[in-house]
Amino acid sequence: MKEYWTSLASLLGVLAFCQSLMNSVFPPELRFAFLKLFNRVFHLFSTFCYFDITEIDGVNTNELYNAVQLYLSSCVSSVAGNRLSLTRAVNSSSITFGLSNNDSIVDTFNAVTVVWEHIVTQRQTQTFAWRPMPEEKRGFTLRIKKKDKSLILDSYLDYIMEKASEIRRKNQDRLLYTNSRGGSLDARGLPWESVPFKHPSTFDTLAMDPVKKKQIMEDLRDFAECQSFYQKTGRAWKRGYLLYGPPGTGKSSMIAAMANYLRYDIYDLELTEVKSNSELRKLLMKTSSKSIIVIEDIDCSINLTNRKKQTQSTAGSYYDPEMTLTESGLGDDSGNGNTITLSGLLNFTDGLWSCCGSERIFVFTTNHIEKLDPALLRSGRMDMHIYMSYCTFPSLKILLRNYLGYEEGDLNDGVLKEMERVVDKAEITPADVSETLIKNRRDREKAVRELLKDLRSRAESNEKNGKLRGQNGSLTVADDVEEQEKRALDSPYAEENGQAEEEEEIEDSICKNSED
Repeated sequence: MKEYWTSLASLLGVLAFCQSLMNSVFPPELRFAFLKLFNRVFHLFSTFCYFDITEIDGVNTNELYNAVQLYLSSCVSSVAGNRLSLTRAVNSSSITFGLSNNDSIVDTFNAVTVVWEHIVTQRQTQTFAWRPMPEEKRGFTLRIKKKDKSLILDSYLDYIMEKASEIRRKNQDRLLYTNSRGGSLDARGLPWESVPFKHPSTFDTLAMDPVKKKQIMEDLRDFAECQSFYQKTGRAWKRGYLLYGPPGTGKSSMIAAMANYLRYDIYDLELTEVKSNSELRKLLMKTSSKSIIVIEDIDCSINLTNRKKQTQSTAGSYYDPEMTLTESGLGDDSGNGNTITLSGLLNFTDGLWSCCGSERIFVFTTNHIEKLDPALLRSGRMDMHIYMSYCTFPSLKILLRNYLGYEEGDLNDGVLKEMERVVDKAEITPADVSETLIKNRRDREKAVRELLKDLRSRAESNEKNGKLRGQNGSLTVADDVEEQEKRALDSPYAEENGQAEEEEEIEDSICKNSED
């Protein structure tokens, strides 16, 4: 054993002497030139080429590094090592996996195999910069075959950027925006204020006819996946939806389901807070792609009456197509309200300014479709009209499953047949059905009995008094009274001059409708 250590010490001594001799004989410049020449010869005969992607480019963060890190997190099953790093970004509900120090991963793209290696080294010196540099120097090294170099550089890196953007949007919590009051700016200089969007509504829980629901989902999917089609046909990558029907039929839940299905943010635009067309354009320019722009109750936020009816009632008078849309009526600009014109609103949805972003959806909701101007209803502005109807038998079964846990076949056939017989005659909204089920959710049998009792009562009342609603979706007297009250509450003039006169007019209208 002693002889072994003696031999080893002698060998190390010889190596140290040789190194000292080479350092004294060959200057550092010569040694550096030799190593450089050796590397060139090695790479000349090597079948691979290498690309380094550092975390920090100068003093700025390398966007490609973050994209590669996020992309590789979706390929965790291919990691060669047994250790992974876990991260969770701000405003994200998902955990991202990453490569640990000097770990590698194999990826395949278009039948080409590449190798990624995560290189982490200690930074030698801390140079002066306007922001401190991290102690570790991190980066990825991409190894590919030389024959595949053009394919990888042309399309693989672009694919990584797109995939990383998709993963980032999927992991990031969605936001619900609303325009600031009076057009004011927030701390970031933006006219939108945001809160996390946590609405649980999905198409699975939405109380709607399954056939119609499937058509809407297919239309949304075709829109989101057909960017090339819109570019080829020369159309802006946007789409408009109009949701109309009685109050309580699930229009807001439909919007939430659309956002959760596509994973889009929502911009809830309050038109009464917008004072001019130019402010409306600025709001549109500050919206992001992959978003849903919503104008709820468009007939309540501003009095957007039908121009044809307006001209018929004022025959012989001069008509200005740029009449202002004010809370006191179309064309009645008293100087206190906003000055949005019909032309400005149309350009917002289908003009040149609507093309300043991509992959955006416009959603309008109304309870009075007959009051909207035909110019707003045409294709290109509201491409798909969706009637949110009263509760049907298929939607009733969805609500029973959501609130009581009843699956197909759990209920008695006689009860189901009775519900199917009276639900259409009852003309009950999903909101009313939900309220009945929520109040009695602790006793499922009682909930079904109360619901069936309510359905029978409504059906008998409708048959006795005659149907109050036609197939075109016109409101009943009770619904119209509710809408009048809503207009009174939402009116921005409630605290300004003329409040008493407006309330008196609304009360007279409500009383008149009740007497009728």
